[in-house]
Amino acid sequence: MSPFRVKSQCVIAALVLSAASLMGCDDDEDTPDPGETARAATEATRQISQYAPVGLPGNVPEVLLQVTLGGAQYDLRDLLGRPSGSRPSARIVSAYKTVDTPAEPPPLGTPAMSIMPDYTRSASAAQVYECRQSGSGFAWVFLQPEAGLEPLTTQPVQALETLTLDHFRYPGAIDYGPPTGTPPAGASWRVSAPALDTGVPTFGQSLFIGAVEASVPNGPDNVPLLRVANVARIDQGLPSEVFSRTSSDGTQTGYVLRLNTLGGIAPVVGCGSAEDVGKRERVPYAADYYFIDVLTSP
Repeated sequence: MSPFRVKSQCVIAALVLSAASLMGCDDDEDTPDPGETARAATEATRQISQYAPVGLPGNVPEVLLQVTLGGAQYDLRDLLGRPSGSRPSARIVSAYKTVDTPAEPPPLGTPAMSIMPDYTRSASAAQVYECRQSGSGFAWVFLQPEAGLEPLTTQPVQALETLTLDHFRYPGAIDYGPPTGTPPAGASWRVSAPALDTGVPTFGQSLFIGAVEASVPNGPDNVPLLRVANVARIDQGLPSEVFSRTSSDGTQTGYVLRLNTLGGIAPVVGCGSAEDVGKRERVPYAADYYFIDVLTSP
């Protein structure tokens, strides 16, 4: 073999090794730092609250704004306009609009009992109905909401991609321990920060569960507007100082307003015989959700 050929092969080998070395360095640099990702997720949750709207839309029906606290009636819009130090007063701690359901939602529950939320992955937001027997006939019955959530904020939220936000039917039967215990099944909203799970599947989440207190029709083609009351907050390790304290503990009461609804009403056909029982129908819808804290004592 000629010296020139040997030298050329050595040069080529050196170049290949150098390229591989450089590529390895790039891979190391591109690997996310878990600590940095966790800090970014924490900051994203803080910004959702920091940049939340300070007021409600102008078209909220009065029925949804009238709340009773300590035997006295108040208007939520009036409470939102009061100075933060006065009592009672209110603040919007977060607001969201519906979007497609997440492709890879984390489980919910506790380390001892974690389950996946029941909704169709990467699908449009929908109200889900199930065909059931009703007396001697058959009817579509509302089963659950299925939606992802996107924050409504006055400024963009940085690192929003580190969070998973969804809206679904909480299945119940999970004991979170004191002070929450075992909440009843019902509509729930969740903020998850997978980067904060620290090896525990349900760590790094805030779950909100409440009960409908008031309903206002919004036309024949749209699901009604709602006020959900006594919204309890369940935390699984999400830093409490960066998110809503929406709860009902005697000093503050949490509400969720479902506003600006579009679509989602029950089907009118397809549920007429025993063969249809158990069939589900996803009806696309859109809505905005405003989370409101009402503070009643220091």
